[in-house]
Amino acid sequence: MLIKSLALQNFRSFTLTNFSFDKTNLIFGANGIGKTSIIEAIYLLASANSFRAGKVEEMIRLEADLGRVQGLIDMESLEKNEDDGEEVKLESMLTRGSVQGRKTQYRLFSVNDIRRRKKDFLAFFKAVVFRPEDLRLVEGSPSRRRNFLDGALSMVSDEYASALSRYEQTLKRRNRLLQKVNEGKESIEVLNFWNLNLAKNGEFIQMQRSNFIDFIREVVFPFELNIEYEPSLISEKKIAEHLSKEIFLGHSLIGPHKDDFQLKFSQEKKGINDLSILAYGSRGQQRLGVLWLKIAELQFLTDKIGYQPVLLLDDILSELDVDSKNMVLELLSNYQTILTTADADVLTDLQSKIENLKIIIL
Repeated sequence: MLIKSLALQNFRSFTLTNFSFDKTNLIFGANGIGKTSIIEAIYLLASANSFRAGKVEEMIRLEADLGRVQGLIDMESLEKNEDDGEEVKLESMLTRGSVQGRKTQYRLFSVNDIRRRKKDFLAFFKAVVFRPEDLRLVEGSPSRRRNFLDGALSMVSDEYASALSRYEQTLKRRNRLLQKVNEGKESIEVLNFWNLNLAKNGEFIQMQRSNFIDFIREVVFPFELNIEYEPSLISEKKIAEHLSKEIFLGHSLIGPHKDDFQLKFSQEKKGINDLSILAYGSRGQQRLGVLWLKIAELQFLTDKIGYQPVLLLDDILSELDVDSKNMVLELLSNYQTILTTADADVLTDLQSKIENLKIIIL
């Protein structure tokens, strides 16, 4: 599977633009010219979500009422190296909530010009994106690490995505009720239904996260790393144990929304094992840890969907040291890759190292 072309209409700063892609592609241009928008659009076809927009409207050009992202996907695997494989046209239409005065959904999906449900739309194309912001996975907040787990799991499991959505909705509703019970506006019995739903969905989420963590541990990497899952375990029993304190504080204290994980490394020569990479690792070691996570995400998706996802590298090479950069470049032979850079040195370096590199200059 690979993406052959991309058409953008009123998406971000693009009015009407088309791009075609080969196996390895480099988008080169000045900062702020739209390189990341192209990566965002491709990821939108893979996930139905943006990795940077808070609202759908932010992706629509200011002067327009709606935007479109179309991608032509070749369903043949890269290994077959054929030009006449089955092609599928994916389209995500973005609106401001109305079109020509009529209310509509903010995102509408089509496959070969036929309107499809989001669930069906997402069955055709997958991608993994690696951005400079991802380098803060180790040192950033726990929510950043939870988002990493949720993004990978949701891309391969509709059941997980649904459970996560139900959990988040239940959590918001339950927190409002906890406050009302605290204020004497509701009885404690009103929480029973929401407690059960929180526990049911929370236990499923944590089981899937734990399985993904186990998969990451098995991913071979030159730098010896380990990962430790730190779940805020939830169950009906644990909810009952914390209920009085939760009512007093007015919010839920346990569950997947409190989960975290730690990356650890070893120094065999010194006989030191399981050091926190955040507390004791160098900046370079922390970035190697993030690279390990992204490679694990790639392998996890490949294992679950049976083909290689497209690899999107948004201005990442200039942020990496030599060793990390070389590891990334080794990935390019296995995946269709679309890279961006504003760095002329990166452009020159890639031209010398990659045969048949397609360069798109903005």
